[in-house]
Amino acid sequence: MYRRKMRGMYISKRALRKHFDPRNYPRETYLLCELQWRGSHKSWQHWLRNDDSKDCHAEKYFLEEIFEPRSYNICDMTWYLSWSPCGECCDIIQDFLEEQPNVNINIRIARLYYADRASNRRGLMELANSPGVSIEIMDADDYNDCWETFIQPGVYYRFSPENFESAIRRNCSQLEDILQGLHL
Repeated sequence: MYRRKMRGMYISKRALRKHFDPRNYPRETYLLCELQWRGSHKSWQHWLRNDDSKDCHAEKYFLEEIFEPRSYNICDMTWYLSWSPCGECCDIIQDFLEEQPNVNINIRIARLYYADRASNRRGLMELANSPGVSIEIMDADDYNDCWETFIQPGVYYRFSPENFESAIRRNCSQLEDILQGLHL
């Protein structure tokens, strides 16, 4: 099942807290996207999730079913992912970028997806070396940006990334090792 952000719809604060806290290990992957076409002052936000009932990961679904090229201008996308892309999704993202060279993707991840699997580590390293791609672990500023962008204004809930700073540091260290090609 895929849920999409429509005009006036937001992700629930509970979903953001549960799925993006790197100390939790939920089954679903959430993808929050902010897209900006250069030359336009408006940005576009969208979100979706997969729940393993279909064999289509969130990244693949977004690129194949949601994203629509609308101009030849440069498109800058920021993805906030609750899990890093698997090796297969890394390949799909690379193929997409080869077909859409005017798209840049900044991928911010809450936690690493089966980082013990060589195919996932290799996929992340190759994707990070692709033109137009950056991959980083979400930091406190990213969590605050998600809260401000994808949660309905006026909703109060204390969401403190400082509470899981050690998990963020651990994931940063692990991603850095992967991107440097260590332990492939």
